[in-house]
Amino acid sequence: MPWKPQHPDDFPTLGWGVLDWWADLFPSPRDPAEPFVLTDSQARGVLEWFRLDPLTGRRVYRRGYSRRSKGRGKSPIEAGKAVAEFAGPVRFGGWDAAGQPVGVPWGGPGDPLPWVQVAAVSEGQTDNTWSVVYYFLTENDGELAEALRVDAGLTRCFLRDKPGAKLEPVTASAGSREGQPITYGVLDETHLWTPRNGGVKLARTIRRNVAKMGGASFETTNSFIPGEGSVAEGSHRSVQAGAAGVYVDDREAPREVGGVPVTLDAPDGVLRAALAEAYEDAWWVDLDRLVQEIRDPETKWRDSERFFFNWNTKGGGLAVDGEQWAKLADPGRVVAGAERVGLGFDGSISDDTTGLVGCTADGFLWVAGCWERPRFDDGRPDRGWTVPRLEVGSSVRSAFSAWTVGRMFGDPPRWATELESWAAEFGDETVLAFDTNQRSRFARAVDRFLTAVRSGTLSHADDERLTGHVLAAALEKVRSAADEADGRTMYVLVKPEDGRKIDLAVAAVLAYEAAMTMPVVEPVEFFVY
Repeated sequence: MPWKPQHPDDFPTLGWGVLDWWADLFPSPRDPAEPFVLTDSQARGVLEWFRLDPLTGRRVYRRGYSRRSKGRGKSPIEAGKAVAEFAGPVRFGGWDAAGQPVGVPWGGPGDPLPWVQVAAVSEGQTDNTWSVVYYFLTENDGELAEALRVDAGLTRCFLRDKPGAKLEPVTASAGSREGQPITYGVLDETHLWTPRNGGVKLARTIRRNVAKMGGASFETTNSFIPGEGSVAEGSHRSVQAGAAGVYVDDREAPREVGGVPVTLDAPDGVLRAALAEAYEDAWWVDLDRLVQEIRDPETKWRDSERFFFNWNTKGGGLAVDGEQWAKLADPGRVVAGAERVGLGFDGSISDDTTGLVGCTADGFLWVAGCWERPRFDDGRPDRGWTVPRLEVGSSVRSAFSAWTVGRMFGDPPRWATELESWAAEFGDETVLAFDTNQRSRFARAVDRFLTAVRSGTLSHADDERLTGHVLAAALEKVRSAADEADGRTMYVLVKPEDGRKIDLAVAAVLAYEAAMTMPVVEPVEFFVY
């Protein structure tokens, strides 16, 4: 019997059966004494995900992803779907007498056994979904596990009546997963899955594995960082390109409310209204509390954009807020020759800027030298220009002559010879190489610099060249899988997507690090006998 619509907007879906199954058997993640019941907007997403072709009964979507604001409730739904794919009514079993689809579990006659994997690039990330899976199965003295005849373990679950069926968390390399007969894959926190940590390769492996079994995969993600090449970004591109069989759930907050742009300067009512659009009917989210968090000076606006308003923004955000930087300007200050200073040097050969920045012991920054590729009158860059190394060397010597240099840090790539000569001339304990490609070391210096900017303990000469580079600099995590909400996550400076130069910003970080770590000179005491 073919499918029979029950109203004009009806479509065939196994979602109704899944929702009823959850409500009948599963405990609420918030109160185990209550049933697992979704809000209307969440339920609509489940109905769409399990949509069927009205003629063949085949699932419409082969993969999907949910990019929603932090705290909206992605993990409990995906945990419920993982258990459903393991032991629930997610396979099309035909049409009933009323022309409605019937759902059956995997593992029936002629059907593969269920093999469900909850995957992430680190063990801590699998806990987002896997901990809820384990909760569902073991809460209330394991009522759900007993009802489904599941042997529930911390690292793997089995079906007693279907030997070989598995539900497990995985974090192993993509190579070890190739070819596994997976029927469903959960890809957790895919904004953190990048080429660098193997996440992109792992995602592709899981998708190939479920494809050959006729299964599906689903991602949970927060807003991704454009240009980082994450799995979440790739899925977004697939949807934009019109790839068939990809389901997307990515509601964002509006960029303006009532004609007022949603910015940090907007009234509380505008921020709250925008958040209400993003969170929809997530009644457990205190929107007023989120507004307070957004207003907290310790909360970066770019973090609020990504995690609360669900907007895709560059990097860990731009490194420095323009308004904050402007407040730190002190254009009238003159650095006396007697002052002890630190110097920071970032050199290039031709394309990037070569910069020398000074910094006093109390954190005042100025540009001591800057060399950039010149342009012709028509705006074309002079491709034949190279950095005048002798002139750069002369400026370094002039800096040592003009001020009392306590320490100089220089980024050595392509300038190692010059750094060695300056160290020989001014002392190898004064002129030191600081390789910014050593990301952990550079991240600590960046953190010191940004802390000074945000706390207002740093100042600068209001040089438009330095300002341009500082305000262009974006942040990139040292470890791609690190949680951006974790205050311990470390960042380095990187160029923005538009390719603007940041070399003077790097030199400023090195200068500030040099000034803050240069040896303390003890005052000389004179005694009269």
